[in-house]
Amino acid sequence: MKASLLLLLSSLSTAALAAEELDYYRDVYPFLKANCISCHNKTTAKADLNMETPELMIKGGENGPSIIPGKGAESLIVQASLHTNDMEMPPPNNKSGAVNLIPEQIAILKLWIDQGAKGSVMEERAVVLQAFSASIDPIYTVALTRDGRYVACGRSNHIYVYDLATRQFIAQLSDPAEKNGAAHRALVQSLAFSPDGTRLASGSYREVKVWKLDEGKHAQAVEKSTSAPASADLIKKISAAGKVTVLNSAMSADGNQVATGCADGSVRVWDAAAVKQLTELRGSVAAARKTAELDLAIAAQTLEQTFQKSEITRIDTQDKALDVLLGKAKEAIVAMNKALPEKQKAVPPTTEAKTTAQKAVDEAAAKVKALPADKPDAALEKQLKDAQDKLITAKMTEVSALAAVSAAQSNVKDAEEDMKRITDAKAVNAKAVEAANKAIAAAKALQDKAAAELAELKKTVAAATVKPAAVSFSADARRVAGFFEDGTLRVWATASGLPIEESSGSLAVTGITASSDGSFAATKTLIQSAGSSSRWTLERKLDEKGLFADRVNAVRFSPDGKTLATGGGELSRSGDIIFFDAASGKVTQTWKEKHSDTVLCLDYSPDGKRLASGAADKIARVTEVATGKQLNLFEGHTHHVTSIAYRSDGRVLATAGADGTVVTWDMIIGERKRKIEGWTKEVTSLQFIGATNQLVTSAGDNRIRIVTDDGTEVRSIADLPDYMQAAVSVPNGSTFIGGGEDSILRVWDGAGKELAVFGSK
Repeated sequence: MKASLLLLLSSLSTAALAAEELDYYRDVYPFLKANCISCHNKTTAKADLNMETPELMIKGGENGPSIIPGKGAESLIVQASLHTNDMEMPPPNNKSGAVNLIPEQIAILKLWIDQGAKGSVMEERAVVLQAFSASIDPIYTVALTRDGRYVACGRSNHIYVYDLATRQFIAQLSDPAEKNGAAHRALVQSLAFSPDGTRLASGSYREVKVWKLDEGKHAQAVEKSTSAPASADLIKKISAAGKVTVLNSAMSADGNQVATGCADGSVRVWDAAAVKQLTELRGSVAAARKTAELDLAIAAQTLEQTFQKSEITRIDTQDKALDVLLGKAKEAIVAMNKALPEKQKAVPPTTEAKTTAQKAVDEAAAKVKALPADKPDAALEKQLKDAQDKLITAKMTEVSALAAVSAAQSNVKDAEEDMKRITDAKAVNAKAVEAANKAIAAAKALQDKAAAELAELKKTVAAATVKPAAVSFSADARRVAGFFEDGTLRVWATASGLPIEESSGSLAVTGITASSDGSFAATKTLIQSAGSSSRWTLERKLDEKGLFADRVNAVRFSPDGKTLATGGGELSRSGDIIFFDAASGKVTQTWKEKHSDTVLCLDYSPDGKRLASGAADKIARVTEVATGKQLNLFEGHTHHVTSIAYRSDGRVLATAGADGTVVTWDMIIGERKRKIEGWTKEVTSLQFIGATNQLVTSAGDNRIRIVTDDGTEVRSIADLPDYMQAAVSVPNGSTFIGGGEDSILRVWDGAGKELAVFGSK
């Protein structure tokens, strides 16, 4: 087989010699890239061999040059492709999906080497993106405004924005330069709102676009209400059922709902058929915002107290261990001090014995010395030898006695030093506990203050005395408006009960309304606000040639909204992070090759001083933004790091992996906190829920799962119809949103009940 293949290569080479010279990038590079370079590049370089250029292959690796110009048959790359000399490349069952070169490819490779293995210039070819099939419409990314009002999703190469208050589609972001209302030419890979919600960044293939929210003034007299009042009979039933005095009413266009303005200052929505109250509408936009702020403050102080209490528990455990060591040190001191006098008492006799032995040696030596040189005395010499042996023994005995005393004294000293260290450590711990208790007290005070403010705010809202002079539904019944006697117009979202608009002024006229039962009533006819004329427009494109090597997988605004960070790079080669000034779009920093593989996720620390990044190289890094200095490198995943998020206090970082795990990291000590398992497929996204220790995650196992950063499962929304790619939560955890491969954006309440489903059509 090998002989016949060699004959084929030889015949092909001979036949082709008369043809034009082979071009490396045109004729050879494509099949090397597909089957060899994935394992032999500047990042991986197995066997220290980089095959990205002819020069690097000639340089070779551990086994020497992989090609010898002019000698194709002798080149290792050809021999390995032919599986000769015990070489087999690519290896079977490799993780890169590389396959054996076919005979024609080996023939081309050999001929190119025979022709001198010359390099060439890689042609810059424009990428021509084809139109997407109607069946290719995945949601890869979801973004939520900080206030939890608006959610955006990338669906194929389109971007859609939804209002969570009214639970309706409100905008499709379109680039006039693209076809069919598309936002990008390629799939939308990443989305992020600015902190104030006025900008939306989107990442795609080799480009980032920034969209700006243009808010116009409220159109105050656009549409006269067509909501007719409810019948007198229905109002009577509502008044009895709700025990309220109804001042005015309005029927929805479909006749299914009734809005009532009540004497207690509320606007209420009722199921007309069942005469059942659906929601009670109170409060203003400002009150709702203040409520959200106070809820977040209470949650933040709860998290702070939980952390400080855990620190006290940790220190208490440490102190208990120190107490054990302190007890042992004290016992050692007592024992040594007790034994020391006996050991000291044993020294003088040994010293006296040594002195006596020395005297005996001296006397015996003097006698031997006094003998004539020619008349030795064997008995005297033996006497001297015996005396010397006794002296050695006496000295050793004294040394042992002294050593025993020294050891006891040293043990006492060591134990005393241990006691000091332990005592000092406990003193430091005591100060830490004191500081923790002060922090708990301060947090509790702030929490109590916020809770008191919240209670007072709710009390004020509930006790409102200004009465609604008129009420009305919008044409689609998604909004309910109330015009109050103080001239204020308030609009609520029917589905969620959230106040969404408010304006003041003379917005009503007196009129006569004919009811369906034939009666007439003098009413206030509401001139309804049509809402703001806000729209999203393309502010700028960030697509300078060569700026992005490939897909932009991550976009993230800094906490102050002034900087936009983007993550991407070239697959299997580099992970790049580029920073832009959010206002001007100018590049402010470029971190080339921050990772060895493409960057997949980014998140700023709450103070904006550090940027966490995760990549396909299985590594998460934390880098100081101002200097670009790496602060932490975390290796805890066995596959791509797909998502990354800081906890609101910055003390914990969470990473999601394609290995089906979530890992949390203690940012105080820079070590792993917990490895959380329980997913059967890739974890595709994660986000901390407001100021809590809970994470909402999406995964390929068709679940939206909420877990604590210690690994406890809080809730799971299971049996979803398709691979979930992204999930987010509003700050208070009352609403979750998720999207995936089936192109459906789903909204659930905090208990997992489905509230809305948004398709692509």
